[in-house]
Amino acid sequence: MSSRSIDHFGGALSDAVRLNVCRNISSNLSSDNNGTEDLLKRIENLLEENAFVEAERRVQADEAVRAFVMGRNRLVQEGEETLKELEESVAQVGDCLRTAKPFLTGLHEEDLTDAEATLKEVRTAETRLEYLKWLELFHDQSDRIRSSLACDSTSDAMAFLQTLMDWCEHFRSSSCIRLRDYLHDVTVYWTTLVCDQVARELPAVLARIGFPRPPSVRNPETNIVDSRSRNEIADIVTLLLRLRLPDYIKPLSPGVDTPFLHELLPLKYFIAPLEKRFRFHFFMSDKTNRLDKPEWYFTQILSWIRDYGDFIDDLFQLSFRGEALRSSKSDFALGLAVLGRSKFLSSLSQLLEDGSLFAHAMDELLTFAKTLRALGYESVQRTFCTILVQPEVFHPWFAAETSLAESRADAFLASPTAWNCQYQEEDGSPEDAKAPECAQQFITMLKGITDRYSLLPSSLPQFDFLSLQLDLVEDFNERLKSHYEANQEDTEQCARIILPTQATATKFVGEVLADMASTPLIVELLSLSDSRSSPECGRKAKSLAVRLTSILDECNRLARESYLTHLRNDTLDSIHGLVREFARQGWKSMPAVTEFLVASMTPAMGELLYVTKTLISSQRDRLLTSLFTRYTNTLMQALDQILLEEVIYDNTFSTGGASQVKFDIVNNFAVVLGRLVHLPHAGLSRTMEACNVLTINRGSAMLLVELFEGGGAAPKADKKQHSDDIRKALGEMNLLLLKPEEVELILHRRSDLDV
Repeated sequence: MSSRSIDHFGGALSDAVRLNVCRNISSNLSSDNNGTEDLLKRIENLLEENAFVEAERRVQADEAVRAFVMGRNRLVQEGEETLKELEESVAQVGDCLRTAKPFLTGLHEEDLTDAEATLKEVRTAETRLEYLKWLELFHDQSDRIRSSLACDSTSDAMAFLQTLMDWCEHFRSSSCIRLRDYLHDVTVYWTTLVCDQVARELPAVLARIGFPRPPSVRNPETNIVDSRSRNEIADIVTLLLRLRLPDYIKPLSPGVDTPFLHELLPLKYFIAPLEKRFRFHFFMSDKTNRLDKPEWYFTQILSWIRDYGDFIDDLFQLSFRGEALRSSKSDFALGLAVLGRSKFLSSLSQLLEDGSLFAHAMDELLTFAKTLRALGYESVQRTFCTILVQPEVFHPWFAAETSLAESRADAFLASPTAWNCQYQEEDGSPEDAKAPECAQQFITMLKGITDRYSLLPSSLPQFDFLSLQLDLVEDFNERLKSHYEANQEDTEQCARIILPTQATATKFVGEVLADMASTPLIVELLSLSDSRSSPECGRKAKSLAVRLTSILDECNRLARESYLTHLRNDTLDSIHGLVREFARQGWKSMPAVTEFLVASMTPAMGELLYVTKTLISSQRDRLLTSLFTRYTNTLMQALDQILLEEVIYDNTFSTGGASQVKFDIVNNFAVVLGRLVHLPHAGLSRTMEACNVLTINRGSAMLLVELFEGGGAAPKADKKQHSDDIRKALGEMNLLLLKPEEVELILHRRSDLDV
């Protein structure tokens, strides 16, 4: 045995092993002297074999070193030769260019065109080669990810996947759209698989903490998530957040609600068990999957949002600590809302076959969206309501809203109580309560439409609904005008009910429309007329703003001018016959008032007063205060003129007749109507002055007659003075409204003056 072999053997073993071997040898030597020689021989053989192996390895190492040195020298030599060849090639290219320059300058245009075409083909081939090169890289990277997943090497798979995402960023602004989309699809596919691999232990952890059993029905003690489970969930969630795709990478699968990879990861794995239950109950089971009960699945989603919202928020508050703008609670609600959207879209074709079912489903969908907003999930509500602007949903919904609004408007006006005021029997009722039932219902319908389309996430479909509302207002005004024209022959009915009610209805609708136009939603829509980003929005906003102003002006004109003018004329027509009957009393032959113990109204005045009071009282209960004030001013002015012309000017009055007409008009008619219309002297001031002229004492009346007759033959200068004297005298007698010639005419109506 050589010393070198022993040294090698000893150097190759640790001290503990060597000590153990020595003990074993010593033990064997002491226990079996007969086998000592054999044992030593075996040991010597082992040491010799070890020495032989070592020698072979040293020879191999020396050969590897010599091969490496030779290879390095060869590579250096080849590099020097290649560099020399490259320098020679460059020199040759320079010589070729110098040689070809005179030839190129003499080329014809056709030759240059052929050269350019050839160059273009070369570049196209290079581009295709580069294209194929990237495809090969995509496939190679996919193979690496597949191999990593097969070997359960999640970290390697994530690293390879990150390379794909880096390439996505590289191709983000590329003009190779198809290659970019293919890369996105490949990235989405492998992201899904890697995420599933990362989250493979998550279901077991969720089962351990009792999810998805609602926290509200579990034992309060089991609602507390232990630190171990919380840490495991946090680790998995952290990895999943690293795998979340950028916003610009979207799966090329239109019509499919798959936002999980982009917005809801890692909540996807918490929503999955609930989604499984949802699909079982509302996609397969006959008992709960009913077209006429969309409220069932919307209610189930809202129930889950309420039950799990706080639990999810508490569980993810640490995992999302690096996501300052993220809300796990809102993301969870969005994932559940997407389930409701997918269910609605899956049953849409069947719903469209039955208008009533579709209308009911849309009502429930809109109610669900409003509830989300009421619960504080505004961002979820906006995302969910993108379903409303999808053409397959928006067009039938808008058609249904239009048809329903028109049919409801017909029903409002055809109702037997359409023209009744809701609180007409109550005194001091608010102004809005004077609007007829049809107008109240119409406004409620308009506000309901606004409430629904306010949920729309974009402006263009909102313009369509605003245009619909303006169409409905115009149609409502036309219906009111048609109703009056159909009943205008019945002047008493028009004066008592139809015209005052229609004036109030039109004014009320116009005021409410003006209030709606000042709401933030409408103001924002109409302000888009100055928008430069969307010319179509600008045109529509400008057109609707002009229409809105025109409709408001039309409502105001109809209420304040057209209807009130017809109302005044119909009211005067209704009482004109009674005024004539009152004018035909025997005023010339009436005895003096002194012959009666108590003065009393004439029967004709009693009937005129009753009818007029009844009409105006009915109109006051139905007209808005601003309209009633405007109306009574014009009505009493016209009535004042009629009384003057048909009662005062066309009759002759004895002393008793003058006193009686003054008693009827001043003490009764004007007093009663004055309280009703809130006008001084009921607006009959000129008629009351005429009654005063009829009843001033005879001496004063004669002086006035003499004053009027005294300027007949005077020169022009004296006539002006005479006219001033008459006006002064009339002023002293408090006759300020009647013209001098009117006073003179009234004096001639007195039979006691003999003029």
